[in-house]
Amino acid sequence: MILTRVALFLLLATHCLAADSEPYLKSAPMPFYPRVARLARLSAQVKLNFFVDQNGNTSEIEAEVKTDAPNGAGFLRDDAIKNVRGWKFARPQPCSCRTKREAVFIYQFSGQLESPERPNVTVRWFGKTRMIRVEIEGDLIEHSD
Repeated sequence: MILTRVALFLLLATHCLAADSEPYLKSAPMPFYPRVARLARLSAQVKLNFFVDQNGNTSEIEAEVKTDAPNGAGFLRDDAIKNVRGWKFARPQPCSCRTKREAVFIYQFSGQLESPERPNVTVRWFGKTRMIRVEIEGDLIEHSD
């Protein structure tokens, strides 16, 4: 009886103290602001839901776009999906499981015109929470008529 209680206690303690198997972003291609979208002056917020498998790959990527120009939002939606497909995750502990994750790509303009003296796109990553936030700020491209 005592051995059973000790075994049960150890089993529960091991389960409670086990390391978190929550995936973390290990590598990702650098996102960019498509030139066509910058020429068309398209800005948007693309929210992506996806799964991370046991090997750290992403799958079942679904995208929702919030923008004032829905006709051109496909450029930014497709770019965000392509980027997330290239993400690789790792886990602190091996896990034969799938985890649902979320990412938000925010495409916005800097308010400055593109020039050779400065970078024309700035990317900021925020990923310390379950949701990964990527801000992509692009310079405006002057239309040459």
